[in-house]
Amino acid sequence: MRRAIIAFWALLLVVARPAHAEDLALPKSLAHLVVPDDWKAMRAQGVVAAYRRDAGGFLAVTRAEVPNPDAWTKEKKQAYADQVAAGIKASIPNAKKLTKKLTEMNGVPAVDVEAQRDGAPVVVRVLLFRTYALSCAIELPKGTDVAVARAIVAKFGPAKPIPKD
Repeated sequence: MRRAIIAFWALLLVVARPAHAEDLALPKSLAHLVVPDDWKAMRAQGVVAAYRRDAGGFLAVTRAEVPNPDAWTKEKKQAYADQVAAGIKASIPNAKKLTKKLTEMNGVPAVDVEAQRDGAPVVVRVLLFRTYALSCAIELPKGTDVAVARAIVAKFGPAKPIPKD
């Protein structure tokens, strides 16, 4: 009986361990990326950060040195977001079921795009800072719940509000 109780508590400690996430402050940026612990960092050239998941899936953060004044102008913001979404669609071969949404993350304009590529979910958020853009793109295996990627991109952005001046 004593062995059974010890085994039960040992199992409970393993199963009930809290989930951890890595909070990565991205270099030369105010943005942060929070990645669940089942995503493992990997090396990749030309990207700010890259991760893969044992259950399948890849995540890449890229940076483009490009001014985005139209993203910060009320009258031009939606048209600019449409151009960004069109560029994302063009970069995803065989993209289907594309949805886009213009949003803000702590004061920074952001474009969220979701698509299916050969049945696999692709989720992208582009943060449109004044002088550069950061994107977080995630592709998951076919049949994977897209909520996994949505949860990551929902937290991708500046940790603190950015002044609008």
